Amino acid sequence: MKAFCAFAISLAAIGLSTAPAVATDANGNHEAYKWVVAGDTAVAPDGSSIFFKGIGTLQAGPGGAVTGGGTFSINGGPTGTWTATAVDGFVSYGTRLPGSTLPPPPATGGKATLRVSLSNGQTGVLTIFCIIGEPPPSVGEGIHLILGGGVSNNYTDEGHGFTIFIAI
Repeated sequence: MKAFCAFAISLAAIGLSTAPAVATDANGNHEAYKWVVAGDTAVAPDGSSIFFKGIGTLQAGPGGAVTGGGTFSINGGPTGTWTATAVDGFVSYGTRLPGSTLPPPPATGGKATLRVSLSNGQTGVLTIFCIIGEPPPSVGEGIHLILGGGVSNNYTDEGHGFTIFIAI
């Protein structure tokens, strides 16, 4: 019987040691973050652009909350304001700077999906990407904004700019 138990424990240990690592799902993160869109441009498929700037906080996880907002301009036109109204999700990419051996800073990479309301009456979904840490290979630094109403209101190509999340 001792031999059988030892054999079973050995098999279990081998099975556990060869099992693939599983990432923590997005619902496991309940941290709070400061988010900054320090001036970012996103481009629609028809070439129109939107410039976004803003700052706020978000609480990740189910039932998360968001504060903040900023200013925007469509195609270089007059400036309006926008407000973050809800957080749909946040996925952390981690804190390690590429190639760095230093301890991780409070700056965090990730993807935040926020509902927003613009002063021109439009509402939509703002996605903020920061590529610190280990983002998926296809992700770039920047924002996407989906306002609906056709391709000229779907700003899904990163233009240029800087975004960041800071653990608080």
